Amino acid sequence: MIGDLFPAEWSTEIDPDTGCTVTRLTDGRSNAYPLYYFTPSVTPDGRYFVFHGERSGEVQLYRLDLTTGEIGQLTDGHTHDAGWAVWCEWHLDGIYNHLSAIHPTRGDVYYFEDHELRATEIGTFANRLVTNLPSGRMPIGQSAFSPDGRWFAYIHADERAYRALLADREAKTKAGLFQWTPDHHGSFRNAIGATLAIIDTVTGKERSVITTDYHFHHVLFVDNDTMLINHPKGVAGMWLVNRDGSGVRHLRPETAPGAHSAMVNHQVITARGIAYESVNYAAPGGRATYFGMCDPVTGAFTEALLPAEGYVHVGFDPAGRFDFIENSGATHSILTVHPTADPAELGTKLLRRLSSPDHDDQRHHGHPFLSAARNQLYFTDWSPAGFAQICAVDVADLVAAADRC
Repeated sequence: MIGDLFPAEWSTEIDPDTGCTVTRLTDGRSNAYPLYYFTPSVTPDGRYFVFHGERSGEVQLYRLDLTTGEIGQLTDGHTHDAGWAVWCEWHLDGIYNHLSAIHPTRGDVYYFEDHELRATEIGTFANRLVTNLPSGRMPIGQSAFSPDGRWFAYIHADERAYRALLADREAKTKAGLFQWTPDHHGSFRNAIGATLAIIDTVTGKERSVITTDYHFHHVLFVDNDTMLINHPKGVAGMWLVNRDGSGVRHLRPETAPGAHSAMVNHQVITARGIAYESVNYAAPGGRATYFGMCDPVTGAFTEALLPAEGYVHVGFDPAGRFDFIENSGATHSILTVHPTADPAELGTKLLRRLSSPDHDDQRHHGHPFLSAARNQLYFTDWSPAGFAQICAVDVADLVAAADRC
């Protein structure tokens, strides 16, 4: 129930590879993982860490007091098949996971339950209805607040068509008939459209920003008036669109000079621009990964080759000065990124070796990000019991060194 409290579960250990002190914030007896990593999981006052937990058998949101370790339940949703299928679990009940966001100036978290957008005040547990979703629609991607908190953006699609599409993909996947490339970015994403909508958090009014004939899953605010969408159809870079739906423009299409014919997979908004990783799946060996930074105003970007194997997530430093990635190659790890003598190539150094299994489930992803104070690096690792758990490592000295460069 909302407001239920649980004692602190955290513990510390010394990383055997690096000697760093690692704090395990949750006990690892059930899955626990942050909000989607480019969305802040820590409240504006720095007191609480908000996360998904499955201790009840359903996915709910919880808060963890970063002073005492006490855990409190923030939601009590029972939506059927809300587990962000394809990327997390085909059948998981509760609230829609990976779609929630914390208001950047107030102390409440917005989340989706059935056909409602609801909010819980993180300090007091007060819960309220924000709005009902348009008839016949369901949320399908990450949500975001504008920096000033006035606007809440989310993505929705036709529920009947999307659930039918998921059922078809589940059957093909289990039969070994679905291929990530080209099926995911081809027939699957092109099968149905999606709408990006915004809600005025002052008036409660909602309106559509843009509707596409394919569906997408990532939206972020670049500033209070501009949003970023990844994976534009046919141009594997990024889109910018104004809050009123005007000014749609491409950033860093894969055909641009210096883009290496590579697809942008994930991006984070930093004080220095848009940091991202891109992948060329046709490169020798089946994959070449690049670390990039793009200016959202001019569209100028720079990229350098990463010595990475397998899947990569660019790390999130709000200042954009401390570079790090998650890499699930021969070993699953979090790596710091640094320049080399060759400006076209980057070097990496081990920060944390992860024990998570395969990369098919979002809960297995490390999804590393810095705290707003930039002294703690949070990530998801795997517990000895076989569940996702939230961890943190102190990186204040590494961040200070990066800031001096």
